[in-house]
Amino acid sequence: MNYLITPPSTHYDEGLGITACNFSSAADILKKHDEPMNEILPLCYLQRHAIELFLKSLIVILHKKYKLPYGLNCPAIKVNNKWVSLSKTHNISDLYNYFISIYEKVMDKLPETTSWELPSDINNKIKLISGSDPKSTYFRYPESSNSVQDNKKSSIQQESVESLFEKIENSKEPVKCVLMYDQNDNLVESYNMKSTTLPKILKALEDLNKFFYNMHAAFRFELTKGS
Repeated sequence: MNYLITPPSTHYDEGLGITACNFSSAADILKKHDEPMNEILPLCYLQRHAIELFLKSLIVILHKKYKLPYGLNCPAIKVNNKWVSLSKTHNISDLYNYFISIYEKVMDKLPETTSWELPSDINNKIKLISGSDPKSTYFRYPESSNSVQDNKKSSIQQESVESLFEKIENSKEPVKCVLMYDQNDNLVESYNMKSTTLPKILKALEDLNKFFYNMHAAFRFELTKGS
């Protein structure tokens, strides 16, 4: 796989795929290190951006391999019958829908040595991620236009002591929490430091990241001869 050991500017997809791999690897490293300051936003952003770049890489590879013309003088996708530059596109659903539209056109030309079928649940996961973060901003900033959704971004969530002890009793595992007292030693607030507030989104991001990482590797091996 030459693209792993050569400059991105020389790659078949102009460096999109290897950059996606780098973001994916960074997410894996972050996930393995359970530091107090490691919130879920950086992990989500790294995975989401990796997925975006993987899709862009796959699109460029298909266009170049099968000589599919762009509607602009640069790599682009068609959104609502209008061509949009790939560099100005961040919506996961738009990228995936366009990818599928050209993927299906060349399906019969793909090498038979690899199974190219897509998982049946991939479309739902794409919609979940795109609906949560259509502009690639939700995981990058603490505030957006939806305060309810913003409150879910932090893994530190207010929770009653009763609920915390119930979790300990049920799981038989310790819970990382903070108990705050006033000057008279009265408990006033309690927080779960490791609350899972976006479980479906976290699972979808992880699944899609792994899937497109592998699909990208298959494209590089089968279609670009490792370049």
